Amino acid sequence: MPSGELVFANVLDVRQRDAEGDMANGLVYLLAVPSRALPFAVLRDWKAPTGYIAEEVQLIAPSGAVAHRIGPEARWLMGSMDLTHVETIVDDGMFRELGGYVASFVLDGEVQGQTEFQVVLQVAPEKLPKEVEDGLKKSDVAWIGVEYEGREITVPAWFVYRQGKIYVLSSNEPSLKEQTVPGIPGSDEALVILRRKLRETSLERFRASCRILEGPEWDQVASLLVDRRRSRAGPPAEALKRWKGSCSIAELTPLL
Repeated sequence: MPSGELVFANVLDVRQRDAEGDMANGLVYLLAVPSRALPFAVLRDWKAPTGYIAEEVQLIAPSGAVAHRIGPEARWLMGSMDLTHVETIVDDGMFRELGGYVASFVLDGEVQGQTEFQVVLQVAPEKLPKEVEDGLKKSDVAWIGVEYEGREITVPAWFVYRQGKIYVLSSNEPSLKEQTVPGIPGSDEALVILRRKLRETSLERFRASCRILEGPEWDQVASLLVDRRRSRAGPPAEALKRWKGSCSIAELTPLL
C-alpha cells in the first residue's frame, strides 16, 4: 500500500516562480558548467496518513546520477483528507550536466511520484552589480580560495577582470615564484573576498564557479595575465614559458 500520494510537484527557479507562479515550466539555471545553480524551489503537495514519515527528494541528472538530494528527514503530514504543502528553497545545488532531469519524491524509501524539469545555461552578465564591479576594477588582489570543512581557506591573489569574469593564475605545485591558490585546480567552486582599499575590512564576498582553461583559451588569457603581473622578473615571453605546464588558469564566474 502506498505511503502517500503525490498530488502536485514542481522544480523551478525562484525568479520564475515569483513571475509566473507555482505552475510555471520547471527550469533551473546555471551560469557556468559545472556550477552551483541559481536559487530554485522544490514544491510538493502530499496526501498521506497523519503523522511523521521519512521524506526524501532526489534530483536525477540525464546520466542517471543523483545530482542533489534533500533529506531523508522526518516530515509531518496532515492526513489523507488534507493537502500537506512542502517547499524547499535550494541555494547549494551543484550541477555538472545540462538537459532534462527527473525529481523523484520518496516516502519511507519508496518513490511515490516524479516530475521532470530542465537545467539550462543562462548567459552570465558581462557587468556585475556596481559595488562588485568597482571593487574588482579598483583592487590589485582579491582573497581567493575554497571553503573546507566549514573553514574559509583563502590567499591574496592577483587577477585580471574582464566582462564579468575573473581570471587567476595558480601554480600546480607549491612555489616561491608563483602564487598557489587553494582549490585551483581541483574545485568546481571558489570563494572570492574583495577588501576595501588600504583596509582589512571585507567589501564583498561571493562564490564563483571555477573552470580551468586549456589550449587557445589558456594562451589568450595568459597574455592578459602576464601584463598584469607587477612583480614579474624578465620579459613576458619568459614568464609565459615558465607558466606553460606548471600553472593553471581558472575562469571564475561570480554567482550573484
